[in-house]
Formats: sequence, C-alpha cells, structure tokens
Amino acid sequence: FFSLPFDYVKTQVQKMKPDPVTGKLPFKGPLDCAMQQIKAGGVTRLWTGFPTYYVRIAPHAMITLIAQDSVKKMWSSMGL
Repeated sequence: FFSLPFDYVKTQVQKMKPDPVTGKLPFKGPLDCAMQQIKAGGVTRLWTGFPTYYVRIAPHAMITLIAQDSVKKMWSSMGL
C-alpha cells in the first residue's frame, strides 16, 4: 500500500515520451512528476492502481497466512 505512490511515479517516468513539437519531456524527474500528478488530480491520484494491486495481493496474502498457520500447527503436533 505504501509503495503504490512510488510505483505510480516510477511508471509515469518510465512511460514519458518527448513532445513531438518541442522535443521536451513532460517531467524533469520523479519529484517533478509526483508534484504535477498531485496538482492534476490530488494526492489520491498517486494511489490510482490500488484496486488492481489489492486484487493481485489479497489472494497471495491469504494463502501465505493459511500456509503459515498450517505449518505452525504441524510443528506444534511434532513438539517443535
């Protein structure tokens, strides 16, 4: 969740292309990109990909926690 703004800015910087007329890049760097995105859409714009992130991470987190619980129970039954 906390890495989403950084990932969003990184992706925007990676995707930037020079203006066909002026040849100028839209951002001077990551900080400039973040500031322009915040001005354009508010702070929440930095969390644009949250629904996709959640759908991708939630099953992974659930499976990991269930597996961890099962391993703990198995170790307890073995006396470890």
